[in-house]
Amino acid sequence: MNVFQACEGENNHTYLGVPILTTQAKHFDYLVDKVAAKLHPWKARMLSPAAKVVLIKSVVEPLLLYSMGAGWIPESILHKINAKVRAFFWNTGETNKMRMVAWETITKPKQCGGLGLRDTRVLNQAAILRVLWKIASKEFEETLWVRVLSAKYLSKAPLWLANVPSRCSKLWSAVLTTRDIMKPHVQWLLGDGTKCSLVGEPWHDLWASFVHQTGPPCGRPVSVYVDATNGGWDVTKLLQALGFHAALYIACTFQQPPLKPNVRDRLIFKPATSGNFSFKSACNLLEGPVTGGTIADAIWRKVWRCRGILPKIQMFFWKLLHDAILVKATFATRMRTQPPPCDVCGLDVDDAMHALFLCNSSRQCWLASDLGLRVDAMPQQIVQALIMVIQQLDDESLIRFANIIWAVWKARCKEVYEGKRSNVHQVLGNANSMIELSRLIKHSNEHMGSISITVSIPRVQEIPIQGMHCMMDGSFQENARAGWAYRIYRDGVLVKFEVGAEEATSPLHAEVLAFKAAFYAVLKEGVMEAHFYTDCETLVKVLNGVLNPEEIDWRVYLLVVNLILTMQQHEGLVCCHAPRELLKHEHEMANYARRLDICVEGFTFPSFPGITTVG
Repeated sequence: MNVFQACEGENNHTYLGVPILTTQAKHFDYLVDKVAAKLHPWKARMLSPAAKVVLIKSVVEPLLLYSMGAGWIPESILHKINAKVRAFFWNTGETNKMRMVAWETITKPKQCGGLGLRDTRVLNQAAILRVLWKIASKEFEETLWVRVLSAKYLSKAPLWLANVPSRCSKLWSAVLTTRDIMKPHVQWLLGDGTKCSLVGEPWHDLWASFVHQTGPPCGRPVSVYVDATNGGWDVTKLLQALGFHAALYIACTFQQPPLKPNVRDRLIFKPATSGNFSFKSACNLLEGPVTGGTIADAIWRKVWRCRGILPKIQMFFWKLLHDAILVKATFATRMRTQPPPCDVCGLDVDDAMHALFLCNSSRQCWLASDLGLRVDAMPQQIVQALIMVIQQLDDESLIRFANIIWAVWKARCKEVYEGKRSNVHQVLGNANSMIELSRLIKHSNEHMGSISITVSIPRVQEIPIQGMHCMMDGSFQENARAGWAYRIYRDGVLVKFEVGAEEATSPLHAEVLAFKAAFYAVLKEGVMEAHFYTDCETLVKVLNGVLNPEEIDWRVYLLVVNLILTMQQHEGLVCCHAPRELLKHEHEMANYARRLDICVEGFTFPSFPGITTVG
């Protein structure tokens, strides 16, 4: 302090706006104040429930991530923030209203019956996981903060095997706490072997068992243990680094080092399809597998993905499917009293099903509509009735149904609370106005979405006769098996065909297997100019350099990269996109190979032998 003329810091000292020397809850009250400022009661009076969800997702959640990335936030603070968000969503201004749906349901994804909001505990953990990923992936290893943490805490052991020190910073303690969550879900894909360490990195099945060796060998990459002369393992270095049993396992499991020249090592985050870590994939991992409960996921997807339904009506549907609209029967159930009769007709209990379908005024609206809905034949529970109707309607009919049920509800609210009664023609007229508005917004969104910069890829509508061309296709189902087929033509004459079946992980994997077989068959014949036709647009974009290989399924990443490197050496071999109709025969052949698990190869056939697909 004397040398640098510095003053002693206090317990609540902040650095860049974040408390760094304390874990006391009172020093994090500023987060609650920030959230309260964004979720002011006057905004709750002006915004619809759909707009409230957008505000929470786009403003409140990103606001918290900065502070959450510096360490754990006290549990009491997270609880207060959750309470603020829940109150803003349900209340209207200063008036406290009944919470109709549980917070655990609201935080589920939309396709599982929730609204996609994130619990603050999940946000905090995901923010720490992002810091852990930046250290583990070694993409930021040259940055100052990673170098400082590595020098201080990782000098004796790698990240995945390091012990929790007795005294460490808040950030490092949080990183090591979340390490066990991420550990089973990461894997190194070896390229040139210069990033991934031999010991302490998840690149083979028993990597966590090799913990007896510490010190400098742990941080040495895999490429150091490869003999430069013959490309095999350097047995002497392996024994020194791993010991006899571990070295024997590596040498027997990988008889040749699984390295790919000119390809960088890449750490894969398995929950993400592309293998690239994202905040969304981290939150999905932390939330765990969720289901839609009693309502099928297909119903939720149909409601949320129907682009012709306005967001406020989609939110109304969400409440209906949870039986959470404010009718008198709902209050009576919560208060455990006898439900009162309907205020309009006085003939039945005032519940959601009666209000929207069975009341005399509502029944007349449905009879006069063009949907032909028979309300008497519907189930007596609102949730089951909506599921039955939604399953039977296409998108256009669903749009009409949604707008009519919204108009019926608004007309009933006006009659009950304002004493203004609407006739059938007025209700259906309001519904038609909403339908036209929905179509206008849908057309506007589609028009705006079409304005984008596109990069052309080779496409054909018919296969040319001249030259050599290859037609291929893959077939995949959720049984880890794929079938593939290709046919090679020279000047319109079939010269070779082949079908095969292999293990695969996705439809893209099946298409890649088909292209790989056809590609190397052409190279084997010594042909330097040929066109390959596939109906997989993703594969065409990747092979032609339009799409980054790191954006596709990580399980086929290395396979695709090897094909790209080989194609770059043969400029006359081109991959083109063809519509499915031109590849219908290859599609049938691929299905045949997958179902019967066969491999057939033939040459100089005028046409492929007749094969009937198995039903």
